[in-house]
Amino acid sequence: MTISFSRRFLRFLFLFACAGATQAVLAQGVMLRGIGAVNESMGGASIAAPLDSAGAIYQNPASIAALKDNEMSLGLGIIIPHSQVASQIDGFAPTYGKAFTQAGELPCPTMSTVFRSKEKSRFTFGVAIAGVGGAAALYDAPHRDGQTGLPTNPVLGGLAKASNVQVFEIMPTVAYNVTEKLAVGFTPVIGLASLSLNPMPFNQHFQNPMHNYGTRYTWAGGFNLGAYYDFKNHWRTGFTFKSPLWADALHFTGTDTAGNPISTDFQFNLPMILGWGISYDGIKKTVVALDVRYFDYANTDGFRDTLDAGGNIVGLGWKSVLSVAVGVERTLTDRIKIRAGYCWNENPIPDAHQYMNVSAPLFMQNVVSLGATYSFMKDFDVMFAWSHAFQTDATGTFGVNMGGTALTGTVTNSVSADTLLVGLTKRF
Repeated sequence: MTISFSRRFLRFLFLFACAGATQAVLAQGVMLRGIGAVNESMGGASIAAPLDSAGAIYQNPASIAALKDNEMSLGLGIIIPHSQVASQIDGFAPTYGKAFTQAGELPCPTMSTVFRSKEKSRFTFGVAIAGVGGAAALYDAPHRDGQTGLPTNPVLGGLAKASNVQVFEIMPTVAYNVTEKLAVGFTPVIGLASLSLNPMPFNQHFQNPMHNYGTRYTWAGGFNLGAYYDFKNHWRTGFTFKSPLWADALHFTGTDTAGNPISTDFQFNLPMILGWGISYDGIKKTVVALDVRYFDYANTDGFRDTLDAGGNIVGLGWKSVLSVAVGVERTLTDRIKIRAGYCWNENPIPDAHQYMNVSAPLFMQNVVSLGATYSFMKDFDVMFAWSHAFQTDATGTFGVNMGGTALTGTVTNSVSADTLLVGLTKRF
C-alpha cells in the first residue's frame, strides 16, 4: 500500500465520518422532546394536556387557552451526552479502536409566560424563548498502529473531529376560544441557529473536506397552528401543524486540503411536524397523556438527499418517521405533584445510507423521564426533571474501491444522554 493510497483512503473515511457527525448534531432532538422541566418530565406528551406555559406554547399553541392561571416561568436544562465511536477496517491490515466524546454539557434555557387581559376574554396570549435543540461531539485524534501506520480508530482518519449545534426559538402565541369546548392557536416562530463542523463535508466532494474555521448564526422562520378540544367528560384531544423552519443558508469558511481559502453556503431546514394528542383526567388527581408525531425529514432540505452526480455531499438521506410519547402526572398533596414519561422514536436512517450517518447517531429511540413540582409558597412553584436516553447502537458497513483494491469497514456508535432540568413558575 503506498502512502498516497493510504492518505486518500483515510480522507474518504473521514469525510463519511463527518457526514455522520451532522446526523449527531441534528438528530438528538434537535428538536427536543419538550421544553421546560414539566414538559420534559411528561416525555413531551402535552398536545392535549397543557400543564405549564412553556410546554403548551411549544407543543400546541391552542392549548394555552386551557391553562387556569396567568403564569411566568423560568428554567434551565443541562444535556449530558455520552457517546463513543469504534471502527475497524479490513483489507491490507485490520485495525480497531474506540474514541469517547469530550463535548461536555450543553445548556438549554427556557423562559415563558401566558396571560389573559380579562378574566373571561376569549383570547389568551403567550410567549416563549427557549433553546429547543443542541448537541455536540468532540473526538481526539487517534493514535496510529505501530505496524500498519493506520490510525487505531480509522474512521476518524487520524484526525480530531468536532461538531456543535445550537437552536433557539422565539414563539409569540395567541389562542382563541371559538366555543366553550374548542380553541385554536397560532405561533409565528423566529429561529436562530448555528452549526459548526470541522471538517465540514457539505457541498464538498467526499474526498476533499473543507477544514472549517468559522461559521455564523443564521435566522429562520416558520409557524405553528394548533387546535384543542375539551369534550367536558374528562377527555381532551389536540392537533398541531408545525411548518418547516425555513432558514437562511448556513455559511462556512475555511481551507481546502491544500490550504487554499474557500467558503460555501449550505441549506439546512428543520422538518414539518404533524401531531395529535389525547389526554384523560377521570382518575382522581391524575392526568394521562398520549402524543403521536410525524417528522417529515424525507422532504426537508439538508435531510432528503445524499450525494449528487458529482460526488458532492448534499444531505443525509433520512426518511420520515413517527414518534410516540406518553406521560402521567399525579397530585400527591396540595404542594407536591410527580410526573413520569416515556418517548419512543423511529430511526430515520435507512440501511442503505448508514455509511453516511455512522459517526455519532444521537437519534435517541427510547427515553424515560421523571419529574416533580413543589409549591413552596402560594402560587410559586419549583420544578425538577431528569430524563435518560437509553444507549442506542448503530453499525454501518461500507466498501470502497481505490487503486483497484476493494476495502471494507465497519463502524459502531454507542450513544446515550442524561438531561437535568430545574425551573420556577409564578402564577398570577
